[in-house]
Amino acid sequence: MTLVAVSLFCSLQAQDSGPERRFEAGVVAGLNLSQVDGDKLLGFYKYGFQGGIKADAVLSERWKVGIELLFSQQGARQSRFDNPSSELDVENIQFNMVEAPVLVHFRDWKLQFTAGGSYGNIINYTVTEVTGEDGTERHPISQDVFSVILGGSFYFTENWVMDIRWSRWLNSPYSEELAEANDQTLVPWIGRNITIRGCYLF
Repeated sequence: MTLVAVSLFCSLQAQDSGPERRFEAGVVAGLNLSQVDGDKLLGFYKYGFQGGIKADAVLSERWKVGIELLFSQQGARQSRFDNPSSELDVENIQFNMVEAPVLVHFRDWKLQFTAGGSYGNIINYTVTEVTGEDGTERHPISQDVFSVILGGSFYFTENWVMDIRWSRWLNSPYSEELAEANDQTLVPWIGRNITIRGCYLF
């Protein structure tokens, strides 16, 4: 997947040399604010990195479709706002993922609106208990996650862009079958993220 995405990125970059831009390519980097519904932890208090490459096909002056290849850190962690009476023994959850969003963009002036979906593969993950011990083995999950994405962008220039996005998992990697023996977990686990990132377009 990585080789295909890099090849596509280079191909689109090479073709974008005429007076009318048919393709755009760029790099992105920013911050994920994450939470997981079903873990008994509240709020977007898990911070993680998101970064990668993107390529868009320009359909018209206002419409584009695109694909991205991203490394993304998501999860959840306890905060002082969590219910002190909760019996949950989890302090921190982190998912290290590779994501491939497919998106539709509509641009008007310096504003762009985005909608689409994403396939994510959980490369690895950790679950840390409140005691500081590794509780990963007590929370087995599958690797595949599908998400819906909504967002907006502001073009400072034709090269520098800021994106703000919201995403939500459509499926849970922590199934009822996997979690039925664990009374510390609500199911399903559904991740939600707010992403703030910068983009440089070539």
